[in-house]
Amino acid sequence: MMRYRLLGVLLLTGWLSACSSEPTHAPLGGDPSGTPTTGGNPGTPTTAGNPGTPTSAGNPGVVPVTPAFVPTAEQAHSYMQYIGPALLGRVLTDDEIAKLDQQAGAAIEPMLRSWVDEKGFAEAVRIMMELKLGTSGKRGDADYGLAGYLVRHVVQSRLPWSTILTSSTCYSATDTPMACDTGAPFTAGVLTTRGFLAGNESRFNLARAHAMLNTFMCRDYPHEETLQPKVERDQLKVMFRAATAEEQQEAAASGGFGNGFNCYTCHGQFSLHAQPFVKFDKSGLWKADATGLQSETGQLGDSDNGLSTSHWESPELAKLESSSWFTTPIANLAEGAKVLAEHPKFRECTLQHLLDLAIGLDPAYDTGITGLKVAPDFLTELATAVTAQEPDPTIQALAIALYADPRVMAATLNGLKR
Repeated sequence: MMRYRLLGVLLLTGWLSACSSEPTHAPLGGDPSGTPTTGGNPGTPTTAGNPGTPTSAGNPGVVPVTPAFVPTAEQAHSYMQYIGPALLGRVLTDDEIAKLDQQAGAAIEPMLRSWVDEKGFAEAVRIMMELKLGTSGKRGDADYGLAGYLVRHVVQSRLPWSTILTSSTCYSATDTPMACDTGAPFTAGVLTTRGFLAGNESRFNLARAHAMLNTFMCRDYPHEETLQPKVERDQLKVMFRAATAEEQQEAAASGGFGNGFNCYTCHGQFSLHAQPFVKFDKSGLWKADATGLQSETGQLGDSDNGLSTSHWESPELAKLESSSWFTTPIANLAEGAKVLAEHPKFRECTLQHLLDLAIGLDPAYDTGITGLKVAPDFLTELATAVTAQEPDPTIQALAIALYADPRVMAATLNGLKR
């Protein structure tokens, strides 16, 4: 529960004028100046040279959320003690405590560099991604852990994080290389594991598309059209063309299927992301003869032979795996995964997940306080800085940059004092 108490601090983008009893903080990713002010703001430092010192002894826990913040030994200890168990599954060692006591904030980045090489970090990332992808364990003849094993291999081997989407090899529970298990003539890392596909099967392949978008782009439907332009309405089935109740001409949709009165708003994008999954059946196996056509005997959105229906009206298009993901034409799921892996939003989304993992940040969580959210440029700035040094970064590089950022440290410490 403690991690969710940090939301009110980590989500700040402005002053909390509506809650005068709360201390005011600079936004996470906000004004980098660190310039002190005067007056009734107990969290503002009295001098720019000592950004960790509060002006009022009556509120000693508040620190400025700026790149100028340097934690004291006590603050460094509190911060690393808080994030350590989530990242490693263990508490601080005596040696680590001694280093933080002696070196204060200077010990944090070297310690993080050591931490991300531990097996505990690889396990934490594996579990994080299994939760995001909705896959773990076993069912029947399918090992739902395959996606997680690949994630763990990528982390332990210090491969580029994008490899989880582009790997042509899967790995067993014992980290032995093996073929991925869908039978498809192509691979797309975790997206072409039966665990992911079967764990997210649904009519029209909507759950698979949603899991892909949410996990790797941190978006939901509908999202900005600059990221994913909508498909032309005429390409869609009649039920998905409607933007109002009056436009809805399909009886099945007007009855309330999905958002039947306003299908096009979401499905103009959903359709493009769902189409590359059209040849994967409900068990996650690839079927070359899939048609994408609506079954005459099944539920709306179901095709025959355990497959799902395409959004496309044309039978010739319905059976194809080709589409357009994020303005780029793709021939199949493997090409779509490559587009994801190369997209800047993929790295920004990974940073968001790492915030969730160790700090407890949930951007969809309703704090009850108006105007709380991540500063929109914060993750972009951080991801850009990492890729400037490492164009196809490891998750270790992303994690170190995030957890060593003074704004993240200060925001976390403020949350712990609430």
